[in-house]
Formats: sequence, C-alpha cells, structure tokens
Amino acid sequence: MLQPDFNPAPTTLRIHRCGYVSKCKRRGCLERATLIAEKVDGAGRHVRQIELCTRHSNVVIARERARGLEISDRRFE
Repeated sequence: MLQPDFNPAPTTLRIHRCGYVSKCKRRGCLERATLIAEKVDGAGRHVRQIELCTRHSNVVIARERARGLEISDRRFE
C-alpha cells in the first residue's frame, strides 16, 4: 500500500518579486522584503516560502545552490 508523503523534500527554489508590503523575515533585519523565496517539490507543489530583502535572498540562493537545489529565478519577469 502506498503511504502519502506529508513532508515532501523540496527540489526547486523559486525566486520572484513580492507583490505586497512585508518585512524581511531574517531575524534582526529591518529592510523591506522585495522578493519571495519559495521551495517547491518535484510535482511543482508549494512546500514553504519566506519573504526576504535582496541581500538575504542572495544568501539563500547561494546556500540552496550549494545544497543541489535547482534555482528558478523569476526576479526580472
């Protein structure tokens, strides 16, 4: 019998512009969030997301690229 996976491992990190006003979620950062980093699984389903400023989104992109996640950068679309 197949068991459902309620905690799928993310395979892709999608970066896109934040369309609403929010603060960067990095602890101690007072900048306005301009980007959303969203992790999705192999089927393209949303796993989790976080609103970040440009500086912290670049840190997350570098870290996740080193971990082997595919990066889908939609910042300029």
